[in-house]
Amino acid sequence: MQLPTPEQILLAVKIYLQHAWDGRAPESLQPLLPGPGVDPVAWLTGPAAECDPPDATLESLRSAAFRLGNFAYPHMKLRVSRPPNRPVFLFSVDAHDAILQARPGTPDYAMLQELKANNAKIVEAIHSDWDAAGLPTERSYLRRIVKETRSRRDAVEGGPSADSPRDGGGC
Repeated sequence: MQLPTPEQILLAVKIYLQHAWDGRAPESLQPLLPGPGVDPVAWLTGPAAECDPPDATLESLRSAAFRLGNFAYPHMKLRVSRPPNRPVFLFSVDAHDAILQARPGTPDYAMLQELKANNAKIVEAIHSDWDAAGLPTERSYLRRIVKETRSRRDAVEGGPSADSPRDGGGC
């Protein structure tokens, strides 16, 4: 099983905090944050983690989420998850705001749209920096899988199809 290394965990959290909290996490988050020399197993299955399934062992763990929030929304999560039937854990950010709804024209609608747009900007900035740092992310994993699938299909079919760009860009 490929766990994130202590260094990867610390870097992922540091980047998350840079974008979500301008690098300064509130005191209330300290119990959720990994310290130097973090043990990946203990962190992923420990009391700070919201595990799926609850009380999972490492072998049965699908994901561990850490509700680190951001300056405007306390429910955003740093998530470490494992794709089905794969032995690797990947970082992602869950804005955790999809359930929030307001009908257009209501007083809360504009505010809610602004909150979601801000969350999306934070999520994108974190993911971009994680990818630039070479951290294992769901986004880079999915892009690699799509590229590999296209390459296999192209090899079987004798070349790229008209709707299959060679660079594998765009998902």
